[in-house]
Amino acid sequence: MPLLVRGLRSGIRIVRGLSSTALFAAVLTGALLGGAPSASALPGPGYLATGFDSDTLVFDGDQVDAWFPRMEQFDATWVRIPASWRTIAPANRPPSFVAANPGDSHYNWSYLDRAVRDAAASNEHVLLMLDSAPSWALGPNPPSSAWPGTWRPSPTAYAAFVRAVALRYSGHFPDPSQPGQSLPLVSHFQAWNEPNLPVTLAPQWTRVGHSWVPASPTIYRGLLNAAYASIKSVQPNAYVLAAGLGPYGDPPGAARMRPVLFLRELLCLHGASLHPERCDAPAHLDAIDMHPYAFTPTIHAFNADDVSVPDLGRLSRVLQAALRTGRALPRGQKSIWVTEVDWSSSPPDSLGIPLAQQARYVALAFYETWLQGVSHTFWYELLDPGGPAGSFTGAGLFFARGLAKPATVAFRFPFVALDDGNGVLTLWGRAPTAGVVTVEVARGGTWGPLTQLRTTRGGVFYARQRIGSHLTLRARLGAIASYPWSS
Repeated sequence: MPLLVRGLRSGIRIVRGLSSTALFAAVLTGALLGGAPSASALPGPGYLATGFDSDTLVFDGDQVDAWFPRMEQFDATWVRIPASWRTIAPANRPPSFVAANPGDSHYNWSYLDRAVRDAAASNEHVLLMLDSAPSWALGPNPPSSAWPGTWRPSPTAYAAFVRAVALRYSGHFPDPSQPGQSLPLVSHFQAWNEPNLPVTLAPQWTRVGHSWVPASPTIYRGLLNAAYASIKSVQPNAYVLAAGLGPYGDPPGAARMRPVLFLRELLCLHGASLHPERCDAPAHLDAIDMHPYAFTPTIHAFNADDVSVPDLGRLSRVLQAALRTGRALPRGQKSIWVTEVDWSSSPPDSLGIPLAQQARYVALAFYETWLQGVSHTFWYELLDPGGPAGSFTGAGLFFARGLAKPATVAFRFPFVALDDGNGVLTLWGRAPTAGVVTVEVARGGTWGPLTQLRTTRGGVFYARQRIGSHLTLRARLGAIASYPWSS
């Protein structure tokens, strides 16, 4: 989908030299102040839910207690929590172990109970991601090169663990630390993580004759279907996401599988034509997920089977073909989520991008994913996790000691003003609440009102207006302002 698409036009021009008051009066003659934009007028959804992946926080109970309540302060409504199978389950399977029983004493739920409890207390929706098998649930003869928890996990054993998770967080299971109370309800689950990468699922390929053929999609389909059936048997109204896919791959037989190829194989579709193949056990899912890490939020992946931020349509095309041919079940519309995306900042990462650029990329990534129909986008890290330069060391919206980065402002109130080169700006944002947003322009060191836009009930606003170029704008709703955007 192109970066700039059709939308609402008001034909407003900036007349240089006007005072803020005169400028505002001129603008209001064409401002979009009627009812909220209708769904058909928007090129994306009427809302955008945002959240965090808590991977590096969740195993530290003190950090969870301190930081989960802060998510609510800047309007993050979701948190993705890893439920590590091999961390929770016993290292060796005792004869008396009943894996489908969430109350079995061989399970250690302590970190997960605490995280789910804290998320619920902070009014966060929880997405539980279940991955990484214990050694006793792996396939036979794993090579020494296989990463722990990845080699041909047993779908039957996985189904039992997933059932235990869904039962424990059904809203009815007794909370062991709070007698007389139940553990919170969790109704959103994700089966595995990045199964197109060998660090999470193996093998990726198998050799047949002189050729390498995909192996991981078939292995993963068994895990996904086992999880889907198990969760729905306990919580029929639960929502089950397929695993988020890593963005890039390698040639056949090498380490990683390209995400679009993986999805085609998972959904039994062949080649670029998406020809339906025999599929005895079609994939069952309610949504797919992508982790579109990229150099910038607007650069396309070079390979047609890789996916950067603006390439989500490559996945949508495959998903729609699967829905038409019964290769994605149950029938009905499926969503696309993005549960991991980020850019590392400098400081602290010497190879990262400047803090102001990180803030800009937050807003731009949210816009780009929304434009392609994504309704849920999660930033990978809340807090800088540390580590070597060039990794995720500066990916958080807060420094490791807790100081907020400029990107926190862009996360809470993302706003972009994209110039088409001819003075027409695409104005988009998601305000913290619904209402009338004032777009302001910076002139002479002060901010003056430029135009007003009414949001959807989900806080989204969108318009294309002829305003001018080389401007610094921001959006404001009440006392809350977005991070400035220079066009």
